[in-house]
Amino acid sequence: MKKKVWIISELFYPETISTGYIMTEIAKHLSNCFEVNVICGPEFYEEKKDVKKHPILQDIKIHRINNKGYNKNNFFSRLLGHLKVTFQMFFLMRNIIPKGSTILLVTNPVLLVPLTAVIKKTKEWNIKLFIHDVYPDNLLISRIIKSKKSLSYKILNSIFNSAYKKMNNIVVCGRDMKEIYAYKVKNSNKISIIENWADVDNIEFSYQKSTKLNFLFAGNLGRLQGLDSLLEAIKPINNVNFTFIGSGVMKEYIVNFIENNKSKNIKLLDWLPREEQNEFLTSANVGLISLKKGMYGLGVPSKLYNLLASGKPIFYIGDINSEIDLVIKENEIGWFAEAGNVEMIRNTILEIIGTDFVQMKELSNNCRKIAENKYSKQLILDKINKLFN
Repeated sequence: MKKKVWIISELFYPETISTGYIMTEIAKHLSNCFEVNVICGPEFYEEKKDVKKHPILQDIKIHRINNKGYNKNNFFSRLLGHLKVTFQMFFLMRNIIPKGSTILLVTNPVLLVPLTAVIKKTKEWNIKLFIHDVYPDNLLISRIIKSKKSLSYKILNSIFNSAYKKMNNIVVCGRDMKEIYAYKVKNSNKISIIENWADVDNIEFSYQKSTKLNFLFAGNLGRLQGLDSLLEAIKPINNVNFTFIGSGVMKEYIVNFIENNKSKNIKLLDWLPREEQNEFLTSANVGLISLKKGMYGLGVPSKLYNLLASGKPIFYIGDINSEIDLVIKENEIGWFAEAGNVEMIRNTILEIIGTDFVQMKELSNNCRKIAENKYSKQLILDKINKLFN
């Protein structure tokens, strides 16, 4: 009889972006060795076009709460919706997960982490916590909380740090995140680094010569991406194209920027289905990854890995010595500019424009090589499997 594992994630199939896709693939992989049960949120948070019906997720039992979802781009709707989803999932966990169970808990919804910590000892649960968002620190960067000295930050920091310490294992995506959590829990031995994966089996590797470079940013257009600095930097540059794909609170800002500056070389597209990933990755020459200043250790954007799989050199805007900066330095796969430094961002873009095709092709080959040798899906999923064994 297979050992039972419970996966707790607000997002699960048919959500195919970021956490929803990652947790679905982890569940499918673990089901080869374990009996997998999933507790998750409602199916749809926003209308999607041409969404296929559920595939047969063999041997996976899904327990889904009944909720209509909420508007993620409206703060009050998001707060109230988040609270409702959190408590619905918490009560479902408490009622159906047996004592002594092994649980994979992801930080989505994040308030489920301290709630689960409250009953963990009584339930004798063994919890592996996967960190996708670092709370409450990212609330400071997004300016929802103004200062570390504020009472609200001190209270939240105490609550979350206490919860983190109660977890059996903590899984982070990078070395900078491990540094942050080693400080929070005062025990680096319970922290493992397991990166997201590059889908080298399904993403085409190609790098074509182009008369006009196309920089691609695909993902969340949110407060933490530092897109205002990026747009300011590219304002006077018109001899290359910039494509933004996604949605989020900064989408309207980008629309207004394009209109106000009459920018003909900046294109903004809505979310595209995962099946169209090859198409928009192939059309790009450089992959753009941007985070706001101060995001050191607070996240490693998952877009990195599929950009590597497609062989796209990386232009990363963020904090020095953060995980992606280290990966670029160690593997010669692209360029770095410091978050918030508009002049440095602009000069780096000009440097990229002046890079010849032979060098670009070499960077492209390096990208695919690291995707295959270090970040392939099988390698990463095997790391997760070992964590449960």
